[in-house]
Amino acid sequence: MRKFVLLAVLVGLAFGMVALAAPKVTITFWHAMTRAHKDALTYLAGKFMETHPDIQINLVYQGHYGDLSQKLLAAVLAGKPPVMAQMYEDWTVKFIDAGALLPLEPYVSEDILADIPESLITSNTFEVDGKKVLVTLPFNKSAMVLFYNTDLIDKPPTTWDELLEMAKSLTVDKDGDGKIDQYGFGIRPYPEFFIEFFHQAGGVIFSKDMTKCLINSEAGITAMDFLLKIKPYSLYQTRWLSEPFGSGRVAMYIGSSAGIPYVATYSAGHHGWNTAALPVGPANGESLIQGTNIGVFSLGTTEEQQQAAIEFAKFLISPEATRYWAIKTGYLPVRISVLSSPEWEEY
Repeated sequence: MRKFVLLAVLVGLAFGMVALAAPKVTITFWHAMTRAHKDALTYLAGKFMETHPDIQINLVYQGHYGDLSQKLLAAVLAGKPPVMAQMYEDWTVKFIDAGALLPLEPYVSEDILADIPESLITSNTFEVDGKKVLVTLPFNKSAMVLFYNTDLIDKPPTTWDELLEMAKSLTVDKDGDGKIDQYGFGIRPYPEFFIEFFHQAGGVIFSKDMTKCLINSEAGITAMDFLLKIKPYSLYQTRWLSEPFGSGRVAMYIGSSAGIPYVATYSAGHHGWNTAALPVGPANGESLIQGTNIGVFSLGTTEEQQQAAIEFAKFLISPEATRYWAIKTGYLPVRISVLSSPEWEEY
């Protein structure tokens, strides 16, 4: 009789354990992070899963941003997007128009919203069904900075004029063969690069009513004129400039702060380096903030997946996670409390 009771208890416990061990909710997160950035994202996903054993985060690299954009659009058209993904604001508008995104504002507390810079709240807010609502959350945000070779430059330039003069003086044909061996500056011709100079010249891209593009303006001409002046002293290429900077072929360049890990890698054993605030233009010395946000798809996903993705998105912008992310990647913290913390100021 005792054996029968013991067996019954064990069977009951076994069935109870099966009932309690509910299947994990699997979240697929499409991203465009590589190398040090991918490593940091992988680490954070692992930390999240340690405290959320019922959630499985599958990080899926989809290539560079252009590749990610095309794949997301195709997936939305097919009705099979991932549960969550990185996305720029203009992509977000398309996904909203397709009815594919879950607005995140109802799931984020007022305390968290109050700790995110107002500019990032604004850039993640869109009109949905005639109402302004926070749809996405800021993630990998970077600022434009000046990278410079400290073996060649003691004091970085602080104005456009100083930048031009220093670029001239640091452009050298070392062996006299008629070919430049060291360029004073580097130019990677992509929209954000021009827009930075356009902004510092006082430019505004669109009119207030958003009906007219204002790039063909005095500010646009001023920016383009300066870039043409500095071009003869610049390595001009479409590839990232961190590698030629690290090898010593370029003395300084303006790029995203997210390039810091790559500059550190390529410069190691070659020369010292540092970053500085951007040289001031005719109107201001401001650095534009750029980068993607995190969106959660309602299209083709379950409520359980959506809720799990929301939890992961909120984790990624938590003070601890955004501080780790910023230190490891060169991106900026997206929480005011971290930006103003002694730990961040010391870093």
